[in-house]
Amino acid sequence: MKIRHILGLVAGAAAMTAGLATPALADTPAPVSAPKPTVDSIKARVDTVADHITTRLQALQTRIAKKPALAAAQATLQADITKSLADTAAWRKQADAATTIAEIRACAPARQTLKADLAKLRADVAAAKGTTTTNPN
Repeated sequence: MKIRHILGLVAGAAAMTAGLATPALADTPAPVSAPKPTVDSIKARVDTVADHITTRLQALQTRIAKKPALAAAQATLQADITKSLADTAAWRKQADAATTIAEIRACAPARQTLKADLAKLRADVAAAKGTTTTNPN
C-alpha cells in the first residue's frame, strides 16, 4: 500500500513539473452563493403559494359537497376550509403590505397559523374518511 502511494506521489509530481497537470485549486473559481431573496421575490412566492392553497381548498370544498359519505362531517370540514381560506388571505395580505425583510419575517406567525389549520383539516378529512394519515412535516 505504501508503494502505491509513493508511486502515485512521484507520478503526480512528475506530471506537475512536466506541465501536464495543474493543481486542482488553481483554476477553481470561487463558489457562487445563491442571491439573497428580495422583498418582491418573497411577495411573489407568497402569492404563488397562496394561490395554490386557495385553488386546492376550493376544489376540496366542491368535492366534499358532492360526497354523501362525508355528509356527517361536512359541517366540520367546511368550517375548516373556510378558516384556512381566511387565514390564507390574511397571510397574503400581510405579506403584500410588507416593505422590508423585517416585515416579511413578521408574517411568520400568520404562516404558522395557516400551517396548523391545514394540518387540522388533513386530520379531520382523514377522520371523516375513517383513515389515518401521517404528518409529512
